[in-house]
Amino acid sequence: MDILHKAYWLGQSISYVKKDTVRDLEEYFNLLDFGYDVSVLSESDTHFCFFFYEKNFDSLFLTASKICQNLNKHIILIYKDNLCLEVEKLDIVLSTLNLNENTTKEWAEELSKKIYCQFNNHHEVLETYKAPELIEQKVINKDLVEILRYIDNNLSRKIREQDIAEYCHYSVTYFSRFFHQTIGVCFRDYLTFQRINLAKQLLSEKKEKISFIAFQCGYNDVSYFSRIFKKKTGLSPAIYRQLH
Repeated sequence: MDILHKAYWLGQSISYVKKDTVRDLEEYFNLLDFGYDVSVLSESDTHFCFFFYEKNFDSLFLTASKICQNLNKHIILIYKDNLCLEVEKLDIVLSTLNLNENTTKEWAEELSKKIYCQFNNHHEVLETYKAPELIEQKVINKDLVEILRYIDNNLSRKIREQDIAEYCHYSVTYFSRFFHQTIGVCFRDYLTFQRINLAKQLLSEKKEKISFIAFQCGYNDVSYFSRIFKKKTGLSPAIYRQLH
């Protein structure tokens, strides 16, 4: 069954996976590396994603898990070290792959068949029998996609919760509850999380001054940025850059 499934890749970059392993996966999956962008999970045609899980991605995994739980999506866990049994047994985890074992090709083939049977047929049924509640759920998904993408595309700007609530025609109270229930963290924590993740990426890949990177991540005060960054990562921006 030679079917190429579109699959978003979240968490640690796919570039950290051996080329032979990636080649085995790409026989069955069109892997799209989206890193920290969990908003792709809210797209109506997305039923699952790959998540390269490592300890420093706990917060991102929690966010992705909450979205999957609320929108009935699934995660395929990729890992190198020991995986916590509690994580592996989550209802949203469709399958797991230990990169230290040489079973990728056989695993990918079986997973491809499982996905075809579980999601393709299910999708056809949903298209045939569209219940009103499912249509309503798609409206909510659309709002969530717009919210998450707006945040990710405007991390360098001032983003206020009340402005996004107004944009979605929600009260601030309803928006706060909706966001926390869907994502699993409050709006402010999610915004900080995304900004720090962007900072980590820029510190690793760019050679600009730390003050400029702070500005790109929405922080006008470099001292405040450094305090927040150290609080969230345990390292100062300068030390983080040296280690990465």
